[in-house]
Amino acid sequence: MASLSSADWLDLLDSSHGLPPPLRACALLDRVWQAEPGWAASLPLGQRDRQLLELQQALFGPQLELLAACPRCGERLELALQVPELMVPEQASGSAEALTLELDGRLLRCRLPDSRDLWDAAQQADEGQARALLMERCLQLSEQDQAEAAVPLALSEDAVQRLSAALSDADPQAHTELALQCPACGHGWSEGFDIASHLLSALASWSERCLDQVHLLARAYGWSEAQVLALSPGRRARYLERVLA
Repeated sequence: MASLSSADWLDLLDSSHGLPPPLRACALLDRVWQAEPGWAASLPLGQRDRQLLELQQALFGPQLELLAACPRCGERLELALQVPELMVPEQASGSAEALTLELDGRLLRCRLPDSRDLWDAAQQADEGQARALLMERCLQLSEQDQAEAAVPLALSEDAVQRLSAALSDADPQAHTELALQCPACGHGWSEGFDIASHLLSALASWSERCLDQVHLLARAYGWSEAQVLALSPGRRARYLERVLA
């Protein structure tokens, strides 16, 4: 994992600002791992999320602080989770990027969806169109069946459920559900957790704090942004104590 300076992170956040959130998170991984652009976007979602959890821990430590609201009474919950608690054991998460299964009498090979698939599906008008797009991209006939028919864009409901279950089993890190219970009314429910959105939000808050520090120190000492950012966080904090005293 590459070590980036504060200036590097600010530049990276600025340059990726126009990308959709899932692809913006992938752009961060590309830079951190010094990979070709698009590398992280092509990873199965579970592999991508594991990388993002590791990045979250490297940047902000192992604890995640989350907020949730009870859907029954509106009570706000403050959660403190540890990054390792959200990681599926590697021996259980698997490393396959595709699986083969029989659906509606055909042997199909299914590539695990990636971030680009997920984003494009989310832009469709309804769930049916999103499902059709994912199947068109990710499903293909096995070699022995390719001469018989085109890839079906529609599957029976039973086949869709089997496909969804097979994808979940093959890539369990791709979808994290938190089991929550309201301390006020006792209602229990599950809520999805998206590490990409959480990490981007944490970095956005960090960047605003960083720019506030630059602003204060530049006004106080006449330093440039580069000079302020070249200071270590600890040294910067000591100067800020003096400015704010």
